Amino acid sequence: MTTPVISETTLPPIASDVSVLMATYASETASHLSDALESLYKQTVCPRRIILVIDGPIGGDQHAVIAHYITDQRGPELIAVPLAKNSGLAAALNAGLTYCDTSYLMRMDSDDIATPDRLALQRSYLEAHPDIAMVSSWAREFSDHDESGMMKVSPTDHGAVAIALRWRNVIVHSAVMFRTDRLRSMGAYRSDFGLLEDYDLFVRLIAQGEKLHVLPKVLVRLRTGPEQKSRRGNLTYLKNEIRFRIFCFRIGFLNGTQFLATTVLYSLFRVIGSQLRQRVYALART
Repeated sequence: MTTPVISETTLPPIASDVSVLMATYASETASHLSDALESLYKQTVCPRRIILVIDGPIGGDQHAVIAHYITDQRGPELIAVPLAKNSGLAAALNAGLTYCDTSYLMRMDSDDIATPDRLALQRSYLEAHPDIAMVSSWAREFSDHDESGMMKVSPTDHGAVAIALRWRNVIVHSAVMFRTDRLRSMGAYRSDFGLLEDYDLFVRLIAQGEKLHVLPKVLVRLRTGPEQKSRRGNLTYLKNEIRFRIFCFRIGFLNGTQFLATTVLYSLFRVIGSQLRQRVYALART
């Protein structure tokens, strides 16, 4: 696939059928939010609009970043959707979804960075494959102190992705692009299982007969930090994961053997020490 070459004196074309859905909250930093938004304005093909949900009160520095991009004339329209209180990612994304009237919806986190060709490649793939409901990509982690972090890879075709999802979540949430109508037909996001709203959605898409695909190219850089990594080991996360696995078993996504094996393995994974857990996680994701 090829992407348009944009000169310094021209603005990139607008994809009138693509919106980007993001959410930010109090713990986000203004510089990270600015980096994420800037990567969207520097796409070789820009989205029609960026829907940014403000999940509860935020500081003045983030408001200043948002105000700057609302007046940016380079192309995408930025719509800020403020929520009175912090409601969590699932509720925030559902609130933003109501503002989307485009055929495609691209997810993005407020601290990640999209490669310039991300939107163009994912949109082209969905246009060429009408049977695919959602496309994702590979990604690479980075931090403020390490630019060359772990690469997140996964199977690419639907059958292999569906098999892998029975054992772990191999899809990078902030790297996905949906057909908007398919996302709405699923009832969008749920907060039933805590921070597993993306994994839950992917499983429900497959259970409903929808097809997924992953492009074998890094299209998103994922910012990581100690806080994000520590969430993988707390008791609440473990309880939600067990409840989620029970749900997968009840709808037939997992058979009995898969349910028992994954429940035992992930219970051990969540309770081992953080350093050992990070080594296991790195082996699984690369």
